[in-house]
Amino acid sequence: MIIVSRTMDWGERSGGGGGTGVADELTLDLDDNLAELSLERTITSSLKSAEEIERLTVDERLNDIERAVYLLSSGQEVQRISVIKNLPQLLTDHSNDAMRRVVPKVREVLHLANCDLQDAATKVFVTIIEQRIITPASYAQSFLQTILSNVDNRDPDVSEAWLEVLLQVISFLPKDILKRDVLTVAVEKGQLSQSVQSRLASCRILGKVATRCDSFMIKRDILPLVQSLCQNVDYEVRSCMCRQLDSVARGLGLEPTKSAILPELVELSNDEESCVRLAALETIVSLLSLLDDETCTQTIIPLVCKFCENAMQSEDSTLPAVARQFGRLCHGLSVNLTEDQKIWFLNFYCKLCVIGLVPEKTRVNDRQDTLKTGSSHHKSPPILNLYREEDRHMECRRHCAFNFPCMVLFAGPRNFKMELHGTFACLCDDPNKCVRVTMASGFHEVAKMLGSSVLTIQGELISLLKDDLLEVIHGIISHLPETLDTFAKGGNVVTESKILGFGFDNLVLCRRITGLADLIPALISAETAAASSRNWRLHRDLLEKYSCLPRCLTSDQIYNKIVPMFFKHIIAHRVLPVQLAAAHSLCVFMRYNRRLEQRQDICGRLIEECCHSGNHRYRKLFIDICHFSLELFSKNYFKENLYNSVIQLAQDPVPNVRLKFCSLLPSLKSQFKLPKDLQLLQQLETLVRRLLSTENDHDVVTAVRRAVFELDRIKMTVGIQTSKHHQEDDLQDQKKEEDEQLLLEMERRDHEEADSKTGSSKAPSSAKGGDKRRESKAGATSTAAATATARKTVGAKSSKTGSATGRRVAPSSSSSSNTSVYSSPNKATTKTAKSQGKKSIENATFAAPTASSASKVTSLSAKTGKRSPTVQEPNNNKPPASSRTKKDTNASATVDGHTSSGSSLVKRTSSTGGTHGELRRSSGSSVTSPRVRQSSSSNIATSNSTTRIKKTTVSKS
Repeated sequence: MIIVSRTMDWGERSGGGGGTGVADELTLDLDDNLAELSLERTITSSLKSAEEIERLTVDERLNDIERAVYLLSSGQEVQRISVIKNLPQLLTDHSNDAMRRVVPKVREVLHLANCDLQDAATKVFVTIIEQRIITPASYAQSFLQTILSNVDNRDPDVSEAWLEVLLQVISFLPKDILKRDVLTVAVEKGQLSQSVQSRLASCRILGKVATRCDSFMIKRDILPLVQSLCQNVDYEVRSCMCRQLDSVARGLGLEPTKSAILPELVELSNDEESCVRLAALETIVSLLSLLDDETCTQTIIPLVCKFCENAMQSEDSTLPAVARQFGRLCHGLSVNLTEDQKIWFLNFYCKLCVIGLVPEKTRVNDRQDTLKTGSSHHKSPPILNLYREEDRHMECRRHCAFNFPCMVLFAGPRNFKMELHGTFACLCDDPNKCVRVTMASGFHEVAKMLGSSVLTIQGELISLLKDDLLEVIHGIISHLPETLDTFAKGGNVVTESKILGFGFDNLVLCRRITGLADLIPALISAETAAASSRNWRLHRDLLEKYSCLPRCLTSDQIYNKIVPMFFKHIIAHRVLPVQLAAAHSLCVFMRYNRRLEQRQDICGRLIEECCHSGNHRYRKLFIDICHFSLELFSKNYFKENLYNSVIQLAQDPVPNVRLKFCSLLPSLKSQFKLPKDLQLLQQLETLVRRLLSTENDHDVVTAVRRAVFELDRIKMTVGIQTSKHHQEDDLQDQKKEEDEQLLLEMERRDHEEADSKTGSSKAPSSAKGGDKRRESKAGATSTAAATATARKTVGAKSSKTGSATGRRVAPSSSSSSNTSVYSSPNKATTKTAKSQGKKSIENATFAAPTASSASKVTSLSAKTGKRSPTVQEPNNNKPPASSRTKKDTNASATVDGHTSSGSSLVKRTSSTGGTHGELRRSSGSSVTSPRVRQSSSSNIATSNSTTRIKKTTVSKS
């Protein structure tokens, strides 16, 4: 119908008989397109002629061996390659026939084969010996001679490929075959009359054979030829043989090496060709683990020092090699060096780190001095030489940056600040990006080695984080958790995440919580640079690594500086992996935040911005946030904060949201415990049945059925009869609840300490009852009682304590007797306070008002938003947040009225209303000072500043 209407519209627009003309034109275009498609099919089908197809056709009646022989004899090149690749399978299935008929044909084909066939044969020959398809004797008889003959191929690439095959095969052949077949060829190729290519092959074969022979055989058959090749007239041969001296020396042993190999090595290190000297240096480094202390002290150390001095003077191609091997040299020789020699090695290393930036033979660690003086003492060479020299200097500094952790180990962490800190700062601020990237990649290793002195390099960490090059930021971010963890340990930084590892017995640590606040601008700068780039993968990795920030930053620092940045990316970023990384890190921040108000604010914003968003993408993201929360928080926390919000997505109008919600159903059921959560379980089952009966989308129905299958497999926990898996799960959940309770206890103590300081500063100095010694003694008694009560409160079972939201069950009668007493100057106020206490059992206390300070005292409950009604059990069908807030506000108004009539207390209402009151109820019982039970016959109230818990006792006038 739509096509017809469009045709009619076209006809009407053209007027008269124009409609027929347009239709005819469309028909012609369609015929032309079909004709072109038919022509393309004809061309495609005619790519192979009948003759070519006949030539590639093989008689199906031939067996595998006959077909392989036929194809090798008269087949095309691609067919021959196929037969050679299938040779291991033919040898496995038809060993005798393949060895007798196929392998000889393969040898014939290889003589005139092209490079592709030769390459396929090299791989197959190695596979046959590695998989032990045939015996070594049969391999030597059928394949080894082919390998040796192809080593002399005129094509250098083919010859190199077969030489690599020979070197791999040597490891699998027995000694008698090596001596008879391989060593003979190596000696013959190593003669002076042979070509350079043959002598180079002889050097490599001798080095490989030496690893399979005993010391006597090496002395008799190999060592004379080795010494001859070390003195060869061609520098390439000398260099190649020098690189094989390590294998020959390890086969000979220590004493023959000292007498036969070391003299050759010393002579090669002084060779006129730089490539030979470079090979000698690499061999020396490799032999350090073999040589004894006497040899290292008397021969190797002087040789290395002379070599380094010559390289620094000449500044040839050996200087970057010295910088590359310098870390291994220092590490291998450290036990044999004197203090003066260690200082010499450190000074030489510092010169290498600034080469090309400072004048020669000058050790300058200040970057500014380097920039001022580095360009005035050099002659101006030709442009090409200048480029090569700068490139060589950059390579030296880059290798020095790579070896810096080894040099820290060599100098010792105690000497770092004096010997290497300036060099470290110079390398981190190097003008070449490759040097800075290398330093950033190894920064965490240096931090681990410094230990308690790690704060020395905090400035360099900030500099690298603020670098304008993304590669540098990526290098430092890739190991940021290890780096920040080292800074937190070495700098004695105490954060909430660190306290959670100690438990309740170490709550005194919360009084000295600190953080590396200086890192915050640098961390924000790095994130801004990553966000402004198009490298979203780097941005995602950075946001994931930032989940480690609770190790070194406090809750307030993260909440005020970092959390807004993460919310911005959750809301505004368009890349889903970046949003997921930001959401996961935000959940981690919420997990280790000790401020109940901040935790509720983050959770509320996530619900508002994601779950209640008008965009389905954010509602789907909220389901991922729930997955993260299930991993990080306790079951009670999730049920009280996120459960009621996420189940609303089951009725979402967008099918994709409902589809994603189905993946969360098994996880939701695993959060329930019977009989406590029976109502929630029934609610979930009703929700699933509604989805099955009312859902119209096919994909969602399939997902629901799959979820139902998973739900049936989940076994519910009933009482104490649980499986081992459930016991482990319960232990993990209990640990999470303990951590959440610890955060609540930390915040409670913070408020008590703040109130104590406020009360002590506002109390008049002439207050009666000011006997300091008596108050100190009473305070000590009260401190002991408060500590014992707090530990008893913390150790209570999770069924009697609330989660991190501050909600709790009704306390027992024994705990209610310890609730703090609230007194007011008149009887009406007292009755009202008692009625309020029945509705909401509160641990908050008030400072005693006196004649001179009644208007200056601040109470904890007035500051934190007052009381809310007591909850007997976790309310699964709890009312909306607005109704709960209204109740809390009414309760606060009542208490404020009584307080203001008696003492005109200063109020500070929390932004979330009632959160701190919930915090005080979460511990399940109150911490009451024994001084509350004192006689009220006096008009003077004393404040217990030692326990920081204020009690008010006002007597009748």
